[in-house]
Parts: sequence; structure tokens; C-alpha cells
Amino acid sequence: MFTRTVRVQPSDVSCDGRLKLKRLIDYFQDTASMAVEPIEGTASELAQRGYAWVLSRYEIDFTGKMPSIDEYFDITTFHDPSHGYNTLRIFKVTSKGNLIIHAKSSWFLVDIKAGRVVKALAHLPEIMTDAEEINPDFREIPDFEEVTGAVKVPVTYHALDYNSHVNNAVYFEWLFDALPDEVQRKDLKSISASFRSGLKLGEDAVLEFNAGEDITNFRLIKNSVKKPSAIFSIHSRWN
Repeated sequence: MFTRTVRVQPSDVSCDGRLKLKRLIDYFQDTASMAVEPIEGTASELAQRGYAWVLSRYEIDFTGKMPSIDEYFDITTFHDPSHGYNTLRIFKVTSKGNLIIHAKSSWFLVDIKAGRVVKALAHLPEIMTDAEEINPDFREIPDFEEVTGAVKVPVTYHALDYNSHVNNAVYFEWLFDALPDEVQRKDLKSISASFRSGLKLGEDAVLEFNAGEDITNFRLIKNSVKKPSAIFSIHSRWN
């Protein structure tokens, strides 16, 4: 288990003075990297060994408001690699002793040269260090027929990460920006995400969505292929 304390910086917040969704996901990624560095090395060191981590699922629940500018909060994380090809990781965000955000994620270890998913325990046995059991079940993300809106999303150079794919935090920025203004003003209740294939520079991508009063479901279509490369669901609420 690993915990770090973070202070919300001016560059982290939106016009409401609260932490941006993308920056929250950035903090999750960075905290996970810090947690495993003594075990498997840095991201670049892992790549030199021939491996990279790829996100598969996210499930985030908000029991409080996003931290505001200058606020301190703690992120605690731990992992569980004992689910075959899936390695699960929990993130808990607390502020002033109260749990405000709980997230569960699922990751694949990829053999870079072979271009295939491998079992983490077989290739990184040291990953069992500090592992704790995590429930492997994730919420179902509903499909939809009626499309109430669609936006083309920019697959740009600066959207890419160290693996040359669009970084997962960028997707969440796209989702939030696609929401109607009145929904953006609400507080987040939960987010579910399932990533099926990555996006690379030069690919075309369209985010289709069905916006309801409290729930907006999304699917990302790339290169005009009907089968979505990622699906999402955002629940929001008035507080």
C-alpha cells in the first residue's frame, strides 16, 4: 500500500476552482507509478525490460466533491495481480480524513516486442509484493440506440503517452467536454469506462453519446468501424 499527499495547484482546476477530471486521472497514474517503482522500476525501466501497462477498465465513485484549489488530499493505492491477465488497482482519495473518491481499475501487461498481453505474475513475479485482494467485478456499461450527440475528437501529438497511444486521462477530458453545459455544472456521482483498443496518431475518432438527465453513455468509434473501441458511462447529480 502506498500513500501520497497532493496539493491542488492553480493549473489543476477549472473555472469552478475544483480539480479537473483529467488531472484526477493523471494523479492516479502518477501515484501508481510511484507505488510500483521500488518493485518493477520506472516506466522507462519497465519498457527497457520489454513491457508496458495498458488500461482496460475504470470504475470511479464520488462520495464527496472534487478537491478545490490549494486543498490538500491523500491518494492511497494498492494492487492485486492474481486475476489471470488482469491486474487490478484501487485508488482512494481522502480529504480531511473523509473518503471523497474511490476508484477501481484493471490493467494488462503487454509484451512490447511480441505485441501481446501476458500474465503479469509470470513475467513480473516481484509484483506480488504488497499485493492485496480486490473484487474483480465491474459494473456493466449499457449500450444505446439513440444518439443525441456526436463530436469528433482530436488525436493529436500531445494526446499520446509513452506507449504512443492516446493517454487514458485524455479520454476523460473528451467525455467531460462533450457533456451539455447544464450537466457539466452538476457534481459527478460515478464513471465507468472500458477500453478495448488504443488510439494512435492520425486515426479518426468520433465520440457518440446518449445524454439523459442524470446519466450520459458514450461510445468511441474510430476509423468508422461500428464496433466501439471504448465505452463509458457518467452519472451526475445536483448537490
